[in-house]
This record gives sequence, structure tokens and C-alpha cells, in this order.
Amino acid sequence: MTNDDLNGILQGYGIHQPVITFLRHNENRTYKVDDANGSSYVLRIHQPLKDSMAGLQHTYEGLLGELQMLEELSRCSSFKVQKPLRTHEGKFIMVIDYEGESLNCSMLTWLEGRDLHKDDVANPELVKKLGLQLAELHAFFKNYSQDGLEKRPSQGIAYNQHMNSVIKGGVDKGLFTSSDVSIIENTIKLINSRLEENGNTADSWGLIHGDLGLGNIIITSDQETSFIDFGFFGSGYYLLDVAMGAMMIPAEYRRMFLEGYYGSSVIEEDDIVILEGFMLVAIIGYYVFQMENESVYAWMKERMPLLCANYCSPFLAEERIFYKI
Repeated sequence: MTNDDLNGILQGYGIHQPVITFLRHNENRTYKVDDANGSSYVLRIHQPLKDSMAGLQHTYEGLLGELQMLEELSRCSSFKVQKPLRTHEGKFIMVIDYEGESLNCSMLTWLEGRDLHKDDVANPELVKKLGLQLAELHAFFKNYSQDGLEKRPSQGIAYNQHMNSVIKGGVDKGLFTSSDVSIIENTIKLINSRLEENGNTADSWGLIHGDLGLGNIIITSDQETSFIDFGFFGSGYYLLDVAMGAMMIPAEYRRMFLEGYYGSSVIEEDDIVILEGFMLVAIIGYYVFQMENESVYAWMKERMPLLCANYCSPFLAEERIFYKI
């Protein structure tokens, strides 16, 4: 995509004489934009690198749901978030024709800082604060209502079953052995059976971030943290977010993260069991997301047997793995 193409998009958002820096092309084409007034933004062109990465979050209705939520989150909470911009026509999304394809584009304000690193989450105070911030995000979601959220991704029992079918396809690609796929299948069956037993309640199921990780949290120079990249925002189990958050953190500090989230040092054993399942769901989900990305095939072939042997098999044997992953 040329600078002329990008400038045409930016003019629609009222940005002129910008300095444009390409950041990456993964789920979206992403650029940093600095304008003549010293303000910075993120331009996202919602065209995934691989067709298999496309989802509801790339559709017009799905993307609109994310941007409406971000505007409300920036207005009604203490969170520092990337606020969406509107075009001259008052719309969040600009639709362009590019090489015969209709693409959705969006703009967000820039958050100054850097991605969270492993060294950062070796700080117990920051770890506990992250747990508290996640609880505050979920509290916002529990009170947030907007039409069209059914157009957003959903990560529940049905999605777990879908992951099974995708992982099975890895046998034909020569990525996984039948025995490892069988272990993954049994793991997901056990996780889903526990979720079905507990049911979906207002305390367990709602809107979630859906993709927490070190790369999706910004830390500023004064050690303030902010969640970014709500591309997988949608319905799901709150404990999926908690499990993803715990996986970022060294095992010896995970209890502090949970204390921050729950506001208590008393953590139910049943919650730990469910969290372990969601940790595995998050890991398996990464494999599913990358199934068409040949650049990571060698890594996947090497790591899948270790995932099955070190984590899935002990999980199936009802051994605790929360502090081992």
C-alpha cells in the first residue's frame, strides 16, 4: 500500500501532512501516524496477513462493535485507552477499495509507552495491580450494553469444539501425530464437560478482552499499565481472561495476580481447576490461529509433543498444572 493510498485514508479523518511509519502486518496492517500538530495515532487497515486469521472482528459490524466499546470505555472509566477517531462524516470506519477488495479502516489515538516485558511482571506490586485492573475491566463489561455485539467473536464451548476440528487438520499437514491430536481432543472434551457442568452465569460469562498477553499491555514511564488490542473482544468466560493474564506472570507471583483480581487471598480450588483448563485453551488457540502460517510450522511440530506430555496429559490425570505452565 503506497503513501498516496494511506494519505487518502488519513485525509478522511482530518489528518494532513502526516509522518507514517509501518508497524506490522499480522491480523491487520498497522501504522503509526504523527500529524503536524504533534499528535500521534494508530491507523489499522483490517486486512489480515493470512485468510485463516480473518474473523468477525474484521467485518464492518464486528469492527464497529469494538470501536463503540472503546469510545464508551474511554468516556466512562479511569482506563487509559486508545480512543477511536471519527471521519469527516462522523463514522468510525472508512471503507476503501484496494486492488479489487473492499477494506475497513479505523483510527485510534496513540498510547505512549512500550509493551510489557517479562522483567516487568517480576514486580509483585505491578502484578497485583494488573489483577485489579482486569477486575475493573470486567466490571465495566458487566454494565456495558450495545446492539450488535453478537457480531463480535465468541470464545466458549462451541469455539473449543471448533478448535478440535482445526487441530485434527494438522495431521494431514504433517504437523501433529494422531496420538497428540487425541490428547488435545480429550483435553478439550474434559474442559468443555466442566464448563457445561458449571453453566453460563452472570458471574462466569460475559464480555471479555479475549487476547491478553504481554504484547497487548502498554506500560508507561511512570509504571502505569493499559490494555490495548481489543480485536478479540466479545463474549466469553471471564476466567479465560484471568488465565491468559496469569500465564504472563512467573508462577511464584500468580497468586498475587489472583488476589488482585478477586480482592481476596482466598481462591477457590474449583476456580484453579477451571483456570488450568483455560490456560490450555489459550495455548491450543494459538496453534489454531497459526494453522495457515507456514513460518511457525517448525515451532509447532517441536512444541506440540511437549504441550501434550508436560501439560495436557497431567491435566487429564487431574494433576495441578497452574504453577507449571
